[in-house]
Order: sequence, then C-alpha cells, then structure tokens
Amino acid sequence: MSRRHPGVSVLRSQYLHFAPGWEARLRAAGLGTFELAFLCEQGTVVRRSGSSEVRRVEVEGARQVLFLKKSWVTRWAQLRSRLFRGTFFGASQVRREFGNLERLHKWQLTEATPVAFGEERRAGWLWRSFLITTGIAEPMSMDAFIRDVLPSLPGAERWSGRGELLRQVARLTRVLHARQFTHGDLYWRNLVIADNELARLSLIDMPRGRQHPRELGVAARAADLAALDAPAPWFFRRSERLRFLLDYRQTRRLDADGKELIRQVLKLAGPMRRKQLAHVQDDAPRHAEM
Repeated sequence: MSRRHPGVSVLRSQYLHFAPGWEARLRAAGLGTFELAFLCEQGTVVRRSGSSEVRRVEVEGARQVLFLKKSWVTRWAQLRSRLFRGTFFGASQVRREFGNLERLHKWQLTEATPVAFGEERRAGWLWRSFLITTGIAEPMSMDAFIRDVLPSLPGAERWSGRGELLRQVARLTRVLHARQFTHGDLYWRNLVIADNELARLSLIDMPRGRQHPRELGVAARAADLAALDAPAPWFFRRSERLRFLLDYRQTRRLDADGKELIRQVLKLAGPMRRKQLAHVQDDAPRHAEM
C-alpha cells in the first residue's frame, strides 16, 4: 500500500509505501509514518556517515529484527551529483533497492524482505528517504566468514568449507545472471550467510542492481565477477578461483568464451584489488594472481 502526503507546503511532499501485510505491523512498532520512521532512535546503529545511517531495530517483542536505512541531504553538491540518479530525475535509490529486493526475494536469492520505503521531496528534489527490510537470521558477511571463520577451522573442514563457499557463490551468481540481473556492487560484504549455513547465502545492498532486457553479455557479467575477484588473490589459490569460474559457467574446461570472460574480469578487478582488500583485512598473506 502506498500513501502520498502533501507535507507542510505545496513544495514539500512525502511518499510512503508498505509491502502487503506490513502497514499495521509497522504502525504498532512506531514506524507507521514517514517522520516516525525517519526520526526513529530505537535499536542500535550499525553504520553511520555524514548523510546516512543504518539502524537495527527489534520489534514485536524482539521476535522480529528490522533494518532501517536512512539517507538525507547535507549539501547541494549531493543533489547535483545525483541529478539523474533519483534526486530529481528517475527512481530514487530506496525505490530501486526496494524493487530489486522484491525480485531477489521472489527468486530465493535473499532472505531479506523489503517491507517499506519512504521519500520526501522538496520542490521536486529528493531530500530525505528511508528503506526498511527484515533482518537475516544470525547474519555473517562473506568477508567476515573468509577472514575470521575459515582460518580457525580444522584442516579438512577448512578446505571443504572453502570449496563449498565458492560453489554457493558461483550458484548464486549464476542464477542471478540467468535471470538477466546484475547486482552492481557484488562485493564480499554484500553477501551474507544465515545461521552459519553456507547454502543460505543472501544478497543485500543493491540500489545499483539492474534487470536487463536481454541475455547478459560478457561485459555485464564480468563487472559482477570482478567485484567478487578483487580481494580473492589474498585468500584463494589460482586453482580455486578458476574452479569457481568453471562452476559459475557450469563447464569442466575453458573455451574461448570462458577465456575472454577471464580477461575481462582480470582487467576490471585489477584497479579494485587494494581498495577491496582494505575492506576485508589490512594485511593478509598473498597468493599469486590468476
């Protein structure tokens, strides 16, 4: 259900959208209007910057965990830089992410359910917005699992865990691309493991996700795969990274298309490697690159 509110003047408007079945539940939790949701101080802050905040909120007697992602404008430069990315023209970031999460939840590629989003515009410019999603049970990001959990496992279990993780990521990415969808930010931190079960891998944070009108070409697939590969040389052997690509393509050996895909992936991943490693770990033993 969607509601549009005129706000305090004709130049200011608010728009609020609830997923089916969620309006009454959010009202009971004190999150039923734009202002209540945006000004919410319940729960704990997970991440905060100068113009955004992510908050973890427990509702319904702590039986349900929600994540509330808020963003706002602090300077006019933000508006100008995002002119054609939803601040004035096109769909807003929260609206795009809500729709993307709906798709991926339907495809069983994420356990996070989008439940509401809100927008406030002033003279047509997006000024404040929020997105609310359900939480994932006992979540652990893929980078934390690789950095903290895998090295602590006994030898045989560690190697089987590495292989299973790569197979699950290959499966998830293959299904995503088979649906002609690209994530746009497919970094390790945006894949989440639920309840320490590698088969329960979820995609999150996808405002840049895009549904393509036709079968994906090499460039579109390589962009997502490069994001995954960027920090990989520090944690996985070349043979493991190659096996991941073969699993993704569901083939036992490389053909000409596979070799071209590798070339594109390495070309795109190279400039990202140091930055993405910094997101995972400041220093780690380095393996040779593919």
